Amino acid sequence: MAQFSLIFSFVLIFSKIGFSKAQISGFPEFYLLVGEEADYSLESYLFYWEDPGNMDAEQAYQFYRQGKFAPIGHPYLFNRGYSNSIWWFALPIENGIAKDNTLILSPAGASLQEARLYTFDGSGKLSREQVSGYLLKDDERDMATRLNSFKISLEPFQKSLLLLRIDTRGRNMYMPFYMDSTGSYWEYEVNRAALFGGISTIMAFASLFAFLLFLYNRERIYLIFLAYILSCLLLILEEDGYAFDWFYGQHFPELSQVSVPLFGLLTCSLFLKFNLLFMENQIRSHMYFHIAKSTYYVTLTWCIVLLLSIFLIEEKKFLYAFNLTSLYMSFGCVGLVLIGNILNITDKKALYILFANIFLVIGLVFYFLNSHGITSLNPFFPNGLVVGALVNVLAFTIAIGYLQYSERKEKQLLKVQIAEREKEFIEDKFRVQEEERQRIARDLHDDLGALLAMIRLKVENVEGKLDHVNGPIRENIAESVRLLDKATKEVRFIAHELLPEELGQKRFSTLVEELFLNLENQEKIRFHNNIGELPILPTHVKANLFRIIKELLNNIFKHSGATDGELELFYDEEDVEIKLIVADNGRGFDLEQVKSGKKGMGLNNLESRVFFLNGTYEISSGPQGTTILICVPYKVNEYERGQQNNTGSHRG
Repeated sequence: MAQFSLIFSFVLIFSKIGFSKAQISGFPEFYLLVGEEADYSLESYLFYWEDPGNMDAEQAYQFYRQGKFAPIGHPYLFNRGYSNSIWWFALPIENGIAKDNTLILSPAGASLQEARLYTFDGSGKLSREQVSGYLLKDDERDMATRLNSFKISLEPFQKSLLLLRIDTRGRNMYMPFYMDSTGSYWEYEVNRAALFGGISTIMAFASLFAFLLFLYNRERIYLIFLAYILSCLLLILEEDGYAFDWFYGQHFPELSQVSVPLFGLLTCSLFLKFNLLFMENQIRSHMYFHIAKSTYYVTLTWCIVLLLSIFLIEEKKFLYAFNLTSLYMSFGCVGLVLIGNILNITDKKALYILFANIFLVIGLVFYFLNSHGITSLNPFFPNGLVVGALVNVLAFTIAIGYLQYSERKEKQLLKVQIAEREKEFIEDKFRVQEEERQRIARDLHDDLGALLAMIRLKVENVEGKLDHVNGPIRENIAESVRLLDKATKEVRFIAHELLPEELGQKRFSTLVEELFLNLENQEKIRFHNNIGELPILPTHVKANLFRIIKELLNNIFKHSGATDGELELFYDEEDVEIKLIVADNGRGFDLEQVKSGKKGMGLNNLESRVFFLNGTYEISSGPQGTTILICVPYKVNEYERGQQNNTGSHRG
């Protein structure tokens, strides 16, 4: 029994010594066994070491063997926030199949400036060195893709230790790691590119919409919204490596040192400015407005400083301070937006703005927490930044579109109201004119006409009693009778012009024909008229059409110098409108003068009457004469058709 206890004690002691040596050596008894699977979890196999200095691969290998590396403690993500350190990662790997195997290792962080992958074989000999990073151009990187990926080639049953040196000094150490087969890697990349291509397309359409609104309205808010969308798109693409891969990687890779903080601060700054403009009429606190406005200009200035720091600052610790300051400024802009939304909740519009912003605010808050290494949680897929930005941009695009529609509708309604008031004014004007015309016509006909007729009778009576008077006196009296007769006819003609008899009862064609008969007695212009069949017209339509015709004819007789004229009036059933064409062969007039607004009283009256009838007019004038086309829309309803059938030939 004593011998057994002694043997057991020796075994226990040696086992403890062996365990301690294993811990000290740190070289694992197990490897990540890879075969033909699509992807692999690295949680139990990936180890890290923070390098405050700048050690080489051999030193890192020895540190790993001494057990100084620690497991990352996550299936794929390593997050330590902003740092000024270099980080080493170790991954022991073994090919478990009897043929060559090719895998792809992807440290998929947006802040990865430079990465070097060292491959050690089973004997501890360095067999391969590969390089990648966003500070390098595509032809200098191991794989020219959006991610800083490395191609791993393993012979049958080969064991290797992969040591990865990552430099993110001055940036945040938020680094997902993926190990995939080549097929799985490229399938994922195609799907990811399709996703972000779709996101880019949506943002591009929103940008185009904002640009068109700016061109149409020439308002600064749409230009700020356009800049906000574009900066938001750049930030989204940069977080996944696409901005580097698609835009600036080949020409200006140095931008990657500040790209995420720069695009993030620019996005948040424009986000703040756009909200200020969008809520301009709702902001009740002048202090908040001035603080937010000052913050916007300060952050824009800092964006310029941050861009210049690429060329002026070489020390990583200063770049770290600049980037961290940018992050805090971004968070301040987002905070001001949220405070402004809460302070100014007064109506549904304010609630909608808060809803539009809350998703982006949540996404940016988690982005801030991720960047500081406080949490690795992302509330949305593919990440909070993408979802928040998309929801925000789409919500504001819809809101702007709705506001544009509402403003346009209000303007149209206002135009309709103005047009109705103008029509009411014109109607009152025409009514007063007609009343005055009727009064003057009655006075002329009843008073002056009767007086002239009485004088004529008196003179004729005197003429009959002067048979013995010599010839010249009798001729003078006869001439006076003729002049009185002519004056009586003139008075009747003027009275008829002012007040056509039975305007509401007579056919419109009859009114026009009577007008031509009177004109023929007064002027020497040969006039031809062609009046077609017209529907039954309301009195106000007949009255205004009659005045239009009279005005046009008067212009021809007084100003055109024409010898021939023509009038055509008919109802166009196809266009559902009354058409009036008046033409002459006179000297015409200057159309440019008419278009420039230098119009006479006659043309103004013509426009007013045509407008009152909802019609349109066209004028063609030149040395060969003038033609005027007037179209008045008029729809024959069933009642009017019935009236036509009942009245037979008694048309409008």
